[in-house]
Amino acid sequence: MFESQDNRMSSTTLIRFARPESTEDRQASYTLRPTGRPAAPRSSSVTYRSDRRSQRIDRRRSRTFAEDPFRARFGRHLPSGMRQEARGMEWRTFVATYAPENIRVESLRSTRLTAGRRNYEFAVTGLTEGMSTTVSIMSMGAAGAMTQILADHGRRVEILEFHQYDIFEATVTFIYAQHKNTRVWAVGFGADRDTSIASALASAATRLHG
Repeated sequence: MFESQDNRMSSTTLIRFARPESTEDRQASYTLRPTGRPAAPRSSSVTYRSDRRSQRIDRRRSRTFAEDPFRARFGRHLPSGMRQEARGMEWRTFVATYAPENIRVESLRSTRLTAGRRNYEFAVTGLTEGMSTTVSIMSMGAAGAMTQILADHGRRVEILEFHQYDIFEATVTFIYAQHKNTRVWAVGFGADRDTSIASALASAATRLHG
């Protein structure tokens, strides 16, 4: 990575360069609260409900684009590997398979800090049974923050492929993820890009770890 001229850099400079990525910067603070009662499973498709006329159009599109349920609904292709897996799926089956909500990102806020870092405030259900978890964590991005949160709860996820689209006034994220020798596709919907990637990671964690 470093050419010969980089040898002139002092060790102190190299240490400072590495510090923003250190694990210390990503330590998280967790607060647990009872959820009261188990939340009923929700389909992410509720966010994108349409009227009966649109449903009729969706059915016609489903016949036309049966190989790609996402294209049938939103007019955009799924990533190629995922498209092969999901070929011919109905929309409800697609959402239940690739966007399970055992772990759900209820809210996500961020505040800009120095050196490109941000402080993230998450509200997540499903990390601990019967509890809602509030998390404060500092990270360079939402993906790194959510990955750390999942790892702290025994659900490690590594992203191999990442695809993100804006659809209407929301965002959808597709990831191909792995843990050890298991690899899965997962989907996350969100009102913004950060929430979408966090939700996709939550979906992947459920598919990888149950």
